[in-house]
Amino acid sequence: MPPALSNKGLATILSVASGLAWAGPTVSGPYLGDTYGQVRFRTEGERVIGTATGGPCRFEPDTEVISGELQGNVLVAHVLLCQQGGSACEERKLHPALVVFNPKDRVLSAMIRLREGCSSPALKGNALVLTSTAPQDDGDVEPEPESEAAKPPAGGAMAPPAEGVGSAALVAQARRREPEIPPLEEGQRQLLAGNHAAAQTLFTHVLESDARNPEALMGLGASQLGRGDTDGALKTLERARASTRPDVHLWLAYAHFRDGNRGRARESLRKALDLGWAPGNRPLEAVPESALRGEIEILMQQRARKRASGRDSTGSGSTSP
Repeated sequence: MPPALSNKGLATILSVASGLAWAGPTVSGPYLGDTYGQVRFRTEGERVIGTATGGPCRFEPDTEVISGELQGNVLVAHVLLCQQGGSACEERKLHPALVVFNPKDRVLSAMIRLREGCSSPALKGNALVLTSTAPQDDGDVEPEPESEAAKPPAGGAMAPPAEGVGSAALVAQARRREPEIPPLEEGQRQLLAGNHAAAQTLFTHVLESDARNPEALMGLGASQLGRGDTDGALKTLERARASTRPDVHLWLAYAHFRDGNRGRARESLRKALDLGWAPGNRPLEAVPESALRGEIEILMQQRARKRASGRDSTGSGSTSP
């Protein structure tokens, strides 16, 4: 099973909380999906592993089908799916996904984007929804005050649940309680927190639908640099080279600097300055600004001397007081 963190294709439902550490119950025990079948989760070190047997994909006994790392209430993982379709659809394929854990309802949910023309009997549409079937310890979750709408009628009996209400409805309910955070914004949060692998998957997801998004390219390049992948970062940031965003060129300068190419680093840094960038201790730029401080000072001194020289030349021939 490959590592749980990937920079390949990703689609997800995001309804994540802003906290980066979850102190409540962990993802463990049996879960059931209407279409996926039963999955049993366990934790090994920092990894969360789900195994399954049978189901619509007819998995062999105890097949490892979900594996990842829980960051906050998001499981950054791979999900094994059986696929149907043309010759381009592999019979079984691991798909990177951000699987959102709702601790109140103990529901795991994700949207997984399949290759065009492919489908999977293990998904409902493109949705994966797994609901815990283990007995719930009421002490784990603090109950919410009962609303008027939720109170039983005068006769004391609760109305039966509406037809079709199940795990998907629980996910929708959870998403109403928590505001959705766009992948780009959440990627920036994870980048600021130093969670480069999670940030990388989020920015990759954005680029799947908007391949030229300069902010996502910059974020992906910054994440790759954070993980020590200088070559990958250079390739990513070069894709945004035509951008007029000065911070893109700042990160490109840093990538060249990390690669040992001081000439290209200074060229990209000069471009950032030409586009209006200036040191400002902005959190997302703290790393490249600190690393390039010496180069920044040299270029800014050169620009100051040029401006002063231009003013002197203008002044010497001017009749203005």
